[in-house]
Amino acid sequence: MNAFEKLSREIERMLRDRLILLFIALTSVGAVWFCLNTSGRTASDAYILEPAKNSAILGALLFSVLTLAQFHRDYKNHTDAIILTCTDSIFYQLRRTLALICTAVVTAWIVTLFAFPFALAKTGVYFQPGSFAASWYLIFLGALIFSILLSAGFYLLFRRVEAAFVAVVCLIVLSKLLESQSALNPSFLLFWVQTNADCFSDLVSNQFQIDLILWNRLFCFLVSLSIWLMGLWGSRRYGRGVFSSFVSNARRAWIPVLLIAATVLSYGSFAAEPYFDHSVPRDYSAAYSSGTGIVVSSGGDEVGNPSLLLTNKSVKADIDTAVRCLSGEASYTLRNTSGGAQTLPVLLNSGYTVGSIQVNGASAQAVRDPAEKEGNATWRINLPNASEYAVVIRYAGKVGNDGSLSQKPVYGICNEYVDLPATGFSPKTDVSVADDCGFSGTLSLDERLEPVFTRANGVKGKTANGKTQWQFASEPGNDRTGLDAAVYDTTTFKAGGLNVEFKYFTKQKAAIADMGTIAIMKDAIDYFTNAFGPLLYQDHLTVLEIPAYFSGGGAFGNISAMDETSFAVAGYLPDGAGDPDSGGGIDVLVHELAHQWWGLATYPMADGKSYWSAEGITCYSTYCFMKDYFGADYANSHFVSEWQKNLKSYRNAFYIQNPTYLKKLSPGDQSNVLAALNNIGLYDIMPLQFVKAEKALGGSGALQKRLSGLYLKHLGQPITYDDFLAAVGLAKEALDLA
Repeated sequence: MNAFEKLSREIERMLRDRLILLFIALTSVGAVWFCLNTSGRTASDAYILEPAKNSAILGALLFSVLTLAQFHRDYKNHTDAIILTCTDSIFYQLRRTLALICTAVVTAWIVTLFAFPFALAKTGVYFQPGSFAASWYLIFLGALIFSILLSAGFYLLFRRVEAAFVAVVCLIVLSKLLESQSALNPSFLLFWVQTNADCFSDLVSNQFQIDLILWNRLFCFLVSLSIWLMGLWGSRRYGRGVFSSFVSNARRAWIPVLLIAATVLSYGSFAAEPYFDHSVPRDYSAAYSSGTGIVVSSGGDEVGNPSLLLTNKSVKADIDTAVRCLSGEASYTLRNTSGGAQTLPVLLNSGYTVGSIQVNGASAQAVRDPAEKEGNATWRINLPNASEYAVVIRYAGKVGNDGSLSQKPVYGICNEYVDLPATGFSPKTDVSVADDCGFSGTLSLDERLEPVFTRANGVKGKTANGKTQWQFASEPGNDRTGLDAAVYDTTTFKAGGLNVEFKYFTKQKAAIADMGTIAIMKDAIDYFTNAFGPLLYQDHLTVLEIPAYFSGGGAFGNISAMDETSFAVAGYLPDGAGDPDSGGGIDVLVHELAHQWWGLATYPMADGKSYWSAEGITCYSTYCFMKDYFGADYANSHFVSEWQKNLKSYRNAFYIQNPTYLKKLSPGDQSNVLAALNNIGLYDIMPLQFVKAEKALGGSGALQKRLSGLYLKHLGQPITYDDFLAAVGLAKEALDLA
């Protein structure tokens, strides 16, 4: 009987074993239950991703028990001595492991018989085959296979079912607990059961997250395989102990060779993962104490070389969605204001490399700094002694993400969606920028996609060979722009004296028309215009829809962006339809619109002594609109009560109560913990101080009148906390929270 026949018989035996059939049934029923009872922020999240992740936890636990039961059955039945004398123990354990993996595959197929039509029916036109396959075959099936390898490996090593079970259960619990440790920013590779994938989009490709799932599964497979191979190497030989079994099994050189290869590749896949860089952790410890917490210092406008002045910049960029790369050529005109040779510091996304460089027509070299910061690498170019420079930089690569912030992908390129930071579109010179500096260029992009430049206006040009040439130009004094690109539909309307463009994903066209979305945006813009004053823009304001996995929104230039859940049928309720979804829906939409007044038209600056920033006043402004739109009861329960609850959590936080322990953490962990605490200060504590201010002044109307004066006085300028206190006529102590 050859090896294949022996394996086939082992698989056949297992699929007839009642215990194995029971475990397959329990896993399948559990998966069905999770499909029917799991919620999420999008349809793909609720009916595909989250059921698969929850089923992975259950399946990993059940298949660990099943694996241990199968490996222990010979010892339990006192047949191990007979089997080990008449068969090769190495290949015997190999057959059992492969047969168990086959049962896991069968289980995944059975689950798919329900999960696929269920997901198809629930998500409808939003169904994405790639997201389904990643959820059920990479996450769920992957978890089953890893649990089999780990359980078998630990059992073969320890030869005790209790020890192996405890080891695997601890790893399962650890993987689950990592979800609650976001403040420590654990690597996405450590989530071996459920992965850290979160909130699949209904409207655009989830390729950015699928990339992480694939790499996670590669790393976890190599680690699990390493442990299993170690166990296989130590598989007991008849009549021999642990050490002698290792020595005897080492004669089969392929086992230690495969073990070494799997271990090396495990380390390599961890160290060389390509999606997050090694940016140094940000410093949030400017003014930390057990009494006042921490704040972000205001910093400044310092540049790398103030002796150089940028007077003009142009870019020619090409995005290839097939290989998911950008290549470009950036040209700069600079003035030497101090004389002598200079060094030009250039900030470029950490995933890119610099190709050729020319300075005044001559070739030059760029040296990359070893440290990365905020998702960027600094390249330095030596410039000769000259009064002016014409610098040309050619660059290319795949955009990377800041690894110090979050192990969730933000930027990337795929065939349905492009999101690039400013330094991921073109290199930024870290020098002074002239007030009349010009910035323009061209972009070659897939003809299906429409780009939205975050700080520039784009005009569509000619289309040829499947690509469209876009021209863009920025206002004087700006030298950077980020980029979003997708298949958009555009609706225009007037609000606050402006032409407003609402760009949303084409897949949602029918739903947007039925939601009354335009009405709420128009009401919000009109409300803030009447409350604080008009915006600066002479032309238009753009409201941009972004994918759900961004979990919120942002504002930059004349663009307010918010994720698709702000416009989802389940999360967005127009006027007269009841309460919006707590923590999402129009809350995010209105918040990001309010940032046009606080954060873009004016610049509330942190001072290192308080929680004053654009976020606090924006949260308060959102609260005021919601109180006017939905009533005081809704605003108090959904905003003030939440702020008070988070304030209580802040005060009870371990590192607030025990600040000495914070210093014992690594710099990276300190940064992540302080950032989490700082967010409570910005988004909860400061808004409560505004509520206290309005009570001191006699109501929200009185406070908004003074905020209007503050806004109009500081248009286009920074606003300090002292400016705010002077405008409202209150002392700092009057706003302290009891």
